[in-house]
Amino acid sequence: MRIGILQVWQESNQFNPVLTLTSDFRGFRYGTGSEGLEDFGRGEEVGGFLRGLEKWKIDVEPVGLFMAQAWPGGTLARETEQWLMDSLMAQIGQAGALDGLLFSLHGALCSEDEPDVDGQLLKQVRSAVGARVPIVATIDLHAHLTPRMLRHADVIMAYHTNPHVDRTQTGIRAARALARMKSGARPFTVARRLPMIATAERGDTDGRALKEIFEALVGLETNGQAMSAAVLMTQPWLDVPGLGWSVSVTTDNAPRQAQVLSREIAGMCWKQRDQLKVQYRDAAAAVNVALEVKGKPVVIADSSDSTNSGAPGDSVHLLRELIAQPIPGGALTFVVDPEAVARASEAGVGGAFKDGVGGKRDTEFSKPLPVEGEVLFLKPVHYTLRGHLGDALPIDMGLGAAVRVGDATVLLVERTGPGSSPQMYRCIGLEPMDFKIVIVKSPRGFRADYGPFAAKIILCGAPGCAMGTLKRVPYTNINRPLWPLDEIDDWREVEWSKPKFGGPGASVR
Repeated sequence: MRIGILQVWQESNQFNPVLTLTSDFRGFRYGTGSEGLEDFGRGEEVGGFLRGLEKWKIDVEPVGLFMAQAWPGGTLARETEQWLMDSLMAQIGQAGALDGLLFSLHGALCSEDEPDVDGQLLKQVRSAVGARVPIVATIDLHAHLTPRMLRHADVIMAYHTNPHVDRTQTGIRAARALARMKSGARPFTVARRLPMIATAERGDTDGRALKEIFEALVGLETNGQAMSAAVLMTQPWLDVPGLGWSVSVTTDNAPRQAQVLSREIAGMCWKQRDQLKVQYRDAAAAVNVALEVKGKPVVIADSSDSTNSGAPGDSVHLLRELIAQPIPGGALTFVVDPEAVARASEAGVGGAFKDGVGGKRDTEFSKPLPVEGEVLFLKPVHYTLRGHLGDALPIDMGLGAAVRVGDATVLLVERTGPGSSPQMYRCIGLEPMDFKIVIVKSPRGFRADYGPFAAKIILCGAPGCAMGTLKRVPYTNINRPLWPLDEIDDWREVEWSKPKFGGPGASVR
């Protein structure tokens, strides 16, 4: 039995003005055929697919097709979308007959012309393999689930953890669902939209607000009531119609059960919405509070410039505060700025650095900040990400230039990457535990690694492409009313979110 393996994984932030290009995928992670499968099979969803297929009781041949990842960023350039479509379809065309497909997606991928690239990819794949070949897809729990995605995938599996430490396990679950289909299961999906959005700071799946909900989802799959059960908290920095949380339940030909369970879970989510509200400090207040804390490091989450949320990573608001005053014990931060890296390289180790830093990618919320300092060292920022978002994910952020500016050490990098992992600093010899203040560019995922040793965590709400104050986000295409932008008492009475929608074989739309 031949099972095709596909992956196109990236999360879009439509308020990031920097388009995602083909080079971003090729430079981050890309592969085809057996070689690509060997590379991608080391971890994450593709690794999970392979581990799951190994548990089948029949001989299975995994067929590597097309696999591409880029770190979260701006909208796909239309040429990049076309390259993804053409490359994927070419590999499917060359693969020969397939008995099933496992497809890893993020679920929040947009292009200049298409707000639902994930759904369009699934549509193209479905047209190529036909209606009888089962397709099981995996998505991030911050996906924007669409009717098109459900229409062209038989089953969709979502992560069950935030921080996302179950990418491989999600792939294993997907392979298990495909096995059930090959044994005769008939998936029936009911999905519901909730008129609510939230940022990730309070969205931890083992926290007070959501733990009971996600334990219920796991239980439904474990006890066999559902082939798949998901709560999709969506990417709030999309500007698309229908933006909101989704609940999806897939059963084995049990329509009534799917409807009842999805309604119950949606109600549980709605009741917890007030627990998801976040209070932020501005940049100056965040630094001042950090300086008053006993112990180190104090971790300040620059959520608005979260590279994990698709922001550019070159905000200057916290940087300005860090270099404007003494920081006993020092501060550590990073900025995505390839031009500044080039200036540091020209100056050389021990040389004087003078340049405008940041504000070149995100020109809406930041402007270059004049910085003078000393180049401490120049080293490549390469490491293997383990933990939130990665099991064995190779990261290459290009050349790194560490510049000392007053009491702050600023790591300048050429390319975006995880803003949540201390491995970024450690791989070039900077230990976050040695600094009084450490900046991360992540709203929630950083807690998986920093939480065990942080003296205190402070949430900063500076302006940026991933700003947490959602009422300030310049939406133009979303449906209203939408909580928390609008007050809503009963989610069931909001007209635009009333329709249910389902996947193949589902009678509800």
